[in-house]
Parts: sequence; C-alpha cells; structure tokens
Amino acid sequence: MTKTPTLKTQTYRQDRSHYSETLDDIHANAQQIEELTDALGYAVRKARTEGATWEDIARELGVTRSAAWQRFAPKD
Repeated sequence: MTKTPTLKTQTYRQDRSHYSETLDDIHANAQQIEELTDALGYAVRKARTEGATWEDIARELGVTRSAAWQRFAPKD
C-alpha cells in the first residue's frame, strides 16, 4: 500500500486557514482526470490492436474521426 502524499493545498492551507476543502477537491479531481485520461488512452490503444477503426473509436467518444486520430494516434 502506498503512502498518501500531502497535497500542496493542505500544506498551503496550514498558513491560510481561511481556505476550504475546495482546494483539496480540485486537487483530487485533477488526479482523477489524469488517471482516467491514462485509462482512456490505454483503452483506445487496445481497441486499435483489436481491430477498431478510428471511426469506431470516434463514434464512442462523440468526436470526429479526425479528432480521435489527432488525440490518440501514436506520435512517431
């Protein structure tokens, strides 16, 4: 089990007690977004190896084929 790091906002709030838990919420949400972005990239790469087209992936993401390709195509 990994140790939960002290958030920068927690350290900052020690000096600024008027800050609320909202800053911690922002930090936690940003971490979740990063994790989900990584998971989405993995899923797209896996779908491609399984034969999904960029059009298939784009349809699931609700974007154009071009937008999906620009975001997830391997960078050479």
